[in-house]
Amino acid sequence: MLAGVRFGAVAGVIAFASTLAANLAILVLRPADLCRVGPLSIILLNLGAAFIFLLLAGVAGFAAGRADGTVPSAALAGVVVGAISGCAVVALIPFGPAMMHRLMELTTLCPDGGSFGDGGSFGFGSGASPPPGFLTPPPGALAPPPGALTPPSGPAGLVFQTIGVLFGVGFGTALATGVAALAGLIGVATRSRSSP
Repeated sequence: MLAGVRFGAVAGVIAFASTLAANLAILVLRPADLCRVGPLSIILLNLGAAFIFLLLAGVAGFAAGRADGTVPSAALAGVVVGAISGCAVVALIPFGPAMMHRLMELTTLCPDGGSFGDGGSFGFGSGASPPPGFLTPPPGALAPPPGALTPPSGPAGLVFQTIGVLFGVGFGTALATGVAALAGLIGVATRSRSSP
């Protein structure tokens, strides 16, 4: 079981760093650079962090299963990876307002929406007008009423944010545990074949 904690801690710290770096990249990169490449870069950074997270959980599970010869040790490695890298989500809470401010800034600074937008927003779109005869809704017809999408404030907002963070960390930990346990099965199987 000690191998599961050891491998999980090493992989968790690396996953923590990659998650933090991918989410804070929007604050580090200049707005002009983000306008030039479009919103796809932010999505790819977050998908890359998720891939690294799952890869590290699998590697930790495989190594723990191979070292101890048990799947529970591999699952423990996944729990440790998920718990440590989940702390990155908690560490990102103070940066939430700055990241939202940067997204709003990009919405106003990127006149064409980056490489992927159709005007005025940092979003996805074709950039071309629809074909002749195609009916389009009038501007603002699909927009929610003002104030409809504002999150709750005060104690209710804090409770909802806490529940969201706990759900996200719990889901990530469960996913890491599953990946590590599956990789641990492979590690245990390869250990059995290699031992005399």
